[in-house]
Amino acid sequence: MARKLADLETMMLVQDFQPQHWNWTDDEKKQLGNLGEMGKIIKSRLENAGCEILEMHGIRHDKDENKIWNEYKMDYDINFQSNHAHFIAKFKKGKGKTLPELAKIVGVEESYIEKPKSGRYAFDNMLSYLIHIKYDKKYQYDVHTVYTFAGKKYIEHYRERYESWMRGRAKKSVASTKELVDFLINGIADGAITFDNIVSNEEWMKVYIINSSRIDTAINAREKAIKQQKLLNTPNYQERLGQK
Repeated sequence: MARKLADLETMMLVQDFQPQHWNWTDDEKKQLGNLGEMGKIIKSRLENAGCEILEMHGIRHDKDENKIWNEYKMDYDINFQSNHAHFIAKFKKGKGKTLPELAKIVGVEESYIEKPKSGRYAFDNMLSYLIHIKYDKKYQYDVHTVYTFAGKKYIEHYRERYESWMRGRAKKSVASTKELVDFLINGIADGAITFDNIVSNEEWMKVYIINSSRIDTAINAREKAIKQQKLLNTPNYQERLGQK
């Protein structure tokens, strides 16, 4: 017997503004790109299908970036992603729908509806993601650009959760530097990354500040090894080795 899908208590909808990506009426499609009107349409569709919405918020993301490594510049090139919207909703317990049902109701493919991760802070994480506050490498959106369509105003969440969200940001930032420091040390060992490269890159410099002892050790070790290598290749040193 097929396992029954659970009704979602929260959801995030992510989609661009291309008409072919929305199963909406022609009149509804005229509002694509207008976040305020789009939110009203989505809210109405959900409520007409029997969902009871406790909270709903939305934002336009038009400055999201992809970073592509450029080996000639020893830095990242920035490519902008497509202009798109994020809408999140929290339903009264027992008054949500399954993911496939929500996708059909809202009028998008199922892959554009994200179900929450497990844990008590699932909706809180969705709230914080709207402005990328926990992700220092992502574009930071203005809290005042978030629309509230139902429930507590977003700015109230922001003011109440700011300290907690910033602690989460610091935790994620430190965790990411631990991964990047190994990349830098390996590049130093190979001679592909120099100290000048590090201090000219904002992200790498931050990693250096947090992990300076490890990176300094790698830089000094390479300089020592190169110095010894040059010494080994001098004729006088080779002669002295032969006399021993």
